[in-house]
Amino acid sequence: NSPVVKADPLRFSEAGVREVVRTVLLPLWNSFAFFTTYAIADGVTVEDLRSAPEVADRPEMDRWIVSTLQSLVAAVNDEMEGYRLHAVVPPILGFIDDLTNWYIRRNRRRFWSQRSDSTEADKIAAFATLYEVLVTFSSVAAPVIPFVTEELYQQLVVAVDDQASDSVHLLDYPAVDHRAIDRDLERAMDGVRTVVNLGRGLRKEHQIRVRQPLRSLTIITRDAALQEAVASHRDLISDELNVKEVVVTSDEGDLLHLSVKPDYKILGPRIGGEVKDVAAALTGLSDDDIAGLLDGGVLTILGHSIGDGDVVVERTPRPGVVVASSGPVAVALDSQLDDTLLVEGVARELISRIQRIRRDEALDVSDRIDLTWDSDDERVEAAFELHARLIADEVLAVSITRSSGEHEIEVNDAGVTLGVQRAAQSS
Repeated sequence: NSPVVKADPLRFSEAGVREVVRTVLLPLWNSFAFFTTYAIADGVTVEDLRSAPEVADRPEMDRWIVSTLQSLVAAVNDEMEGYRLHAVVPPILGFIDDLTNWYIRRNRRRFWSQRSDSTEADKIAAFATLYEVLVTFSSVAAPVIPFVTEELYQQLVVAVDDQASDSVHLLDYPAVDHRAIDRDLERAMDGVRTVVNLGRGLRKEHQIRVRQPLRSLTIITRDAALQEAVASHRDLISDELNVKEVVVTSDEGDLLHLSVKPDYKILGPRIGGEVKDVAAALTGLSDDDIAGLLDGGVLTILGHSIGDGDVVVERTPRPGVVVASSGPVAVALDSQLDDTLLVEGVARELISRIQRIRRDEALDVSDRIDLTWDSDDERVEAAFELHARLIADEVLAVSITRSSGEHEIEVNDAGVTLGVQRAAQSS
């Protein structure tokens, strides 16, 4: 991926090497470590993986990552055949982000849930999907990440299959499986991820912690396919952005004040000196007039036909609303907080701190714990009273008791003591 491949000069940079380790090698290795850690903890065997349902019968998220991988195989084969080697690496790196920052992160609960008759099929489907993706990806990326992919292949394939090739570099390069590609699903998920990224950006811009629940997110778009995609993934978006309600609409009026001004580069040459008079007239347009323009309508102003391509639309959020947009979609977060939302935010902060203590205490990912807590803060008390089940499920607590602990922390300016002990049944 360096300029050298295009016969351009390159100055070596240690910082560049560190960046590749941080953004490429470690995330890929962590994906492998995630799979092996939970597979060993759950006693998942090769036979279990082989018993998984066909990809077409697995949950949507499994079908999406497999489709995305096969689209990658098609793209990389195409670039390789054209000897456009510099174009091979970006999609490979993009897939690592798809795998780590979307598929694995969205499916963690499927991997760490306890095995039972009701969850077995879903759990094995998740393990089988991740295994198959890691094995195939090790072949796709082998020419550009030769040593890490070889280690993945040795651990995932050679270690469990006596008939396997000795090395990933002795395999035929993967051929695309067109049957596994679902372009509509990929486009829908792209739209959902755009909405999520816009929402995250809004939280960061306005310094609203991700663990603080908000009342609602409104998604504004006139794109019918995008409307359908986000409407069918309301629960996923709600969970990702920690909002209670997701609303999809094409009407911006309730959340934004719309205004328009001429696009002077287009209208200036066309109508000359009259552009200033047209600009003044545009300031008097109603939200309905502007919405009509955005839907492809045409207005006659001072004898000139004005369409959506002739104007620049400005969106001003109404009080209590923050807004971001990208292309055909805008998202609006209701940023107003009440006591109910603030208490749940404290509960989610507590979960994060308890998880950190679990890691510091070197507890296994499957270990159940006995949790103790104490605090004089009313919101902390309310968090444990109202959200005890949420806290217990997330941190694997079999008991939660009010009692002093050895860990002193601060949550939203409130002092809390916590105690975390491995439960007897986990010994």
